[in-house]
Amino acid sequence: MAVNAEQAEDWNGASGREFIEQRERHEQMLGRLRARLLAAAAIQDGEYVLDVGCGCGETTILAARAAGSGHALGADFSRIQVAEARRLAAAAGVANARFEVADVQVHPFGAGVFDVALSSFGVMFFDDPAVALGNLRKALRRGGRLAFVCWRTRAENPVFTTGFDAAAAILGLREMPGPGAAFSLADTARAGALLSGAGFGGMEFVKADEPMLIGRDVDDVLAYERTSPTATEILTGLSPAQGDELTRQVRDRLMTYASPGGVVMPGAAWLVTAQAV
Repeated sequence: MAVNAEQAEDWNGASGREFIEQRERHEQMLGRLRARLLAAAAIQDGEYVLDVGCGCGETTILAARAAGSGHALGADFSRIQVAEARRLAAAAGVANARFEVADVQVHPFGAGVFDVALSSFGVMFFDDPAVALGNLRKALRRGGRLAFVCWRTRAENPVFTTGFDAAAAILGLREMPGPGAAFSLADTARAGALLSGAGFGGMEFVKADEPMLIGRDVDDVLAYERTSPTATEILTGLSPAQGDELTRQVRDRLMTYASPGGVVMPGAAWLVTAQAV
């Protein structure tokens, strides 16, 4: 059963394919933030863990290893990413990780099944976050732990403001991008109210600021940006001259973050922890 139809369509389509193709890049980008998430989750041997919006399963696999004699379930409504997650877990020999195509907002996990629920940037996309968090609370035992990372504002994260969509808006070729679903939990007052209403207590919001290595050099990142679904859509509707100017604008923006070690941008997230009450 799925209710987040628009998101499911996107993550089973262009966005999901891009994440699979760029999986290793995204791992290096988010590795420091994922490490902080796992440290905050403090998974113990024998615990049952739910990874929300597991994508290609990297966090689930790490959680399964930490759980030892327990197990980790990765849930995502992207069939293509779940298939990739299963492949990666099998290749890594992690037998206590399993994956399910599921819309966490409504999936019947059962009551009090999990000790820990965690998510690496997978909790921001629900049509009804109150219902989704309520379903997560039901799946956790009393006293169970919730830990997730979510983006702070777009303005604090240049990875979202240096690409083709923002450059096209500056050139007057399209409207400036709105806040978007990725930033739906950036407001801690709203996120805290949602968590409290769903039956969580002891909420803590910690600023997680970590450098993100986007690519080895500007040309590498520019090629990555050009192949994104958004850039493909924009460039298709432009003349060659407009496309060249837009590409130059993006290149100039990326140069700001270039260094001998690669293109590195600051990443600004919330590391959120709470307890099921």
